[in-house]
Amino acid sequence: MRLGSFSAAVVVALSLYGCGSDQSGKPAPSGDSGSNNAERVAAFKVPNLTQQTPENSQEASCARKANLAGGRHHQITLPSASGKVISFEVIEPKVINCSVGNPLMLHGHGFGGSRTIDPTGTFLERLQNNGYAVISIDQRGFGQSTGTVRVMDPNAEGKDLLQILDWAEKNLDYLAHEMTNSGKYNLVAGSTGSSYGGMYQLLIHNTDPKQRLDALTPDITPHDLRYSLNPSNTVKSAWVALLSAGGETGASEKLIGGLDPVLKETLARGVLTNTIHAGALPFFYYHSARYFTDAKPASEQEPIDFFAAPLSDLLTYEVPATKPKPVSILFSQGLRDTLFNFNESWNNFKAYKALGGDVRLLTHESGHILPGTQTVLAQAGPLGEAINEITTQLNNAGLSTVELQKPGGSGSCGTLDRFDVTLAFLNEKLNPPNKVASSAEVLAGLNKLKSQVCLSVEEKKAVWVNVDQIDDKNLVKNVSIPATMLPVANSVLGITSLVQPAFIPLADLPADRRTVAGIGQLKIKLASILPADGCEASAALPAEFPIKGCDAIVYIGWGAKAGAAAPRLIDEQVVPVRGLGDHVVSMTGVAEELAEGETLGLLVYGYHLQYLTSISRDLLVPAVTVSGTVDVPLLKP
Repeated sequence: MRLGSFSAAVVVALSLYGCGSDQSGKPAPSGDSGSNNAERVAAFKVPNLTQQTPENSQEASCARKANLAGGRHHQITLPSASGKVISFEVIEPKVINCSVGNPLMLHGHGFGGSRTIDPTGTFLERLQNNGYAVISIDQRGFGQSTGTVRVMDPNAEGKDLLQILDWAEKNLDYLAHEMTNSGKYNLVAGSTGSSYGGMYQLLIHNTDPKQRLDALTPDITPHDLRYSLNPSNTVKSAWVALLSAGGETGASEKLIGGLDPVLKETLARGVLTNTIHAGALPFFYYHSARYFTDAKPASEQEPIDFFAAPLSDLLTYEVPATKPKPVSILFSQGLRDTLFNFNESWNNFKAYKALGGDVRLLTHESGHILPGTQTVLAQAGPLGEAINEITTQLNNAGLSTVELQKPGGSGSCGTLDRFDVTLAFLNEKLNPPNKVASSAEVLAGLNKLKSQVCLSVEEKKAVWVNVDQIDDKNLVKNVSIPATMLPVANSVLGITSLVQPAFIPLADLPADRRTVAGIGQLKIKLASILPADGCEASAALPAEFPIKGCDAIVYIGWGAKAGAAAPRLIDEQVVPVRGLGDHVVSMTGVAEELAEGETLGLLVYGYHLQYLTSISRDLLVPAVTVSGTVDVPLLKP
């Protein structure tokens, strides 16, 4: 599938969600190192390893006392084990320390992006100034690295990434090493990046037999791609279309393929047929962090016969599902992220914390944000004025405005800047020789994250929640959902739910609990308003058949409503519920303070733009009733 002219727009869209979100030119705060740093750095050394810095190398070398001024950057290309090319940028620390060595920092870009070549004005420059050697990677199939894009396949991207670490150890003899309990020196290394640039970090840790990463800082990163792209067996088609186009646009081999055939065909057919083929789901599982944290093998599948290309070799899972070792990780997550939502980061956090490492989590107002419609158009001029007037009239009539998402906010949780916290965390774990002290506020926040999660409720405002409260202790359980009729989106009635979704107020909530923060549990029943005869015959149709009966789909989110005004969707998050009958579904995690006079409830849509083509194509059920209970995450005062 080639999406042609759509690609340019997608590149712009992709820049909104993390491809460039780890670029901050903010100068590092001044200050002295501190005793803790000095104690650990003293344990570092540049060992006299036998295979380092070949004589003809242009790399800085402590052994040869060559090119030690620091601060340079240059490209390296290597042949990969698969016969392709691996490309990356070596960014030297501003000061090379041949006594204790410089920790290595890996950096990865977002999907459809490429490596950082010049670190000036970016977060990577701050790393340089603190004494890190940085390697910014062109991931497989992007930038100047070749090969088809397999989306962090342990067999492909995984091997390429380990090869980069091997090269660094062999050729950069100024890198810091630390003595292990076994009496051997191991590389001192960390990693950073957002989205796809977070996935690679977890993949390295999960597959590296040497366990060379000591500290990971993945931002807006998925836990399980099956959930990311196909929650409740409903294709997240707006994002799937964007990712398909962005992968093809950014891929270095796009003229002969770009994305792997299994990915292209699966995603394209998912958008068209409203279903991800069951045979492809183990493939996505194998490419997810959850494959390793579950330590359960992906089930083998027969070749998917409707694909254009032979895929038998793509559906094998050679790397075993081995539970990772404990490691230090700072996860960060945008609460308004509609591709990899809070639930993804929370599940990553829980899974890696259970391993025994120092794992922390903070949130912010940015992330994967779908391109706006009204919001983008309404910036200025007569058209903007007209759109604002229409928006006002809709709200006055108690109707919602129709758009994908409002623009994303900053990377701050309250007053804590994500980049400041990330740098402080890396410095705490890796202690580079030129470490610059963080502010007292940042250090206090970083310490607080050991037992609490920072949840952003709005720009520059946050609440802190104990780790054990997210799942359970804040929940007001079994709040009744009165039966409500809602049109299913197989008709004009369904589409109109965009501007007039069903708002179901939730009664009997504690009056003194006004902050919605965490993940609720939905226990819900969808029932046809008609007898719905013919359901059995419809169920017998092939899964990829695009039109069926008895295939209701609704989208549910937390809503807030004041008087006769239009309800608002909290953090712009919805979760699909598909199929007649009973369901237990986790709501998407949010954090929001209710305004004075607002009532909390559920917003139920028959159609939502985040699921662009994933409408109910039901021939038998024109509308459903929604009933059940919900566990509501309300912070105690």
